[in-house]
Amino acid sequence: MPEFPSEAWCQWAIRLLNEDRDAAGAAEGWDGDFGVVIDREGGAMGISIGAPVNGKLPEPRFLSPEAVEAAQPRFFARASQADWWALIEGGLDPIAAIVQKRLVARGDLTPVIARLQYRGLAERWLERIRSGG
Repeated sequence: MPEFPSEAWCQWAIRLLNEDRDAAGAAEGWDGDFGVVIDREGGAMGISIGAPVNGKLPEPRFLSPEAVEAAQPRFFARASQADWWALIEGGLDPIAAIVQKRLVARGDLTPVIARLQYRGLAERWLERIRSGG
């Protein structure tokens, strides 16, 4: 498993997600892009991920955090490296993180709510990440 957070780790995590049997179904009809910022020691990392194409997320683009925010992605999230990892490990609840202002999230959650039947996809994906693939 590549080191978190890094460009290689992001590419690896997206590959794992795209390999899941439910990825194409969850991506069907999704039309928004994603912007993520990871605040880390040595400087923040900005990641831009386009909307799914043919049921798969495209390769991420690595931009400055300012460029990611300026692009006004449909879905945006920003947190510290430690808080992102706590979310991935399951030790930090996403709603609690937003309420505690440890995670800044913007965007229309309607498409997320409409895909609640795919929460098993997220659980499998996060388990694969935690186990190293």
